[in-house]
Amino acid sequence: MINLEGSVTSNCELVPEGSTTANVNMLETGNQGFLVVAYSCNSPYEVTLSSLNGGMEHQESGGAVNIDYDIEATFGGFATVNSVAAQGTPQPIATNTDWTNILLNGGARTGNLDLSFDSLAEYAVAGTYNDTLTITLAATGI
Repeated sequence: MINLEGSVTSNCELVPEGSTTANVNMLETGNQGFLVVAYSCNSPYEVTLSSLNGGMEHQESGGAVNIDYDIEATFGGFATVNSVAAQGTPQPIATNTDWTNILLNGGARTGNLDLSFDSLAEYAVAGTYNDTLTITLAATGI
C-alpha cells in the first residue's frame, strides 16, 4: 500500500493591487460611475470594504464636516454599504464557501463599486474632501 499526500497553499489575488485614486463629484447625487475590481482565490474567501473617515471628510474644517455616502457593491450579488458603518469595521461585500464553485470557476470573479450621495443639501460646503476605501480579500476556512 502506498499512501499519497499533497497540499496546495491558499492563494488570493485582488486587482487593482496597491492604491488608486478616483475623483468624486461632490455636487452629484447620482452614481459616481464604478470601479471594476477583479479577484481570485483558490479557497473559500470573503471580500470586505472599510472606510478610513466614515465619509468624505472636509479638509478645511479638520473633519468637522463629514459627508456620508453609500457604496453599491455588485460582487456576484448586490450589497449596499454606508461609509459610516464601514469606518473601522470592515463590511462584507462578497463571500464564497462553495468548494465546487471555486474549483469550476478557478475562484475568479469581478465586482463593481459605485458611490452615491443622499442629497445635495448634505454636501454644499465649499472645500476639499477625502476618504480612503480599503478592499480586502481574505481566505477563510483554511
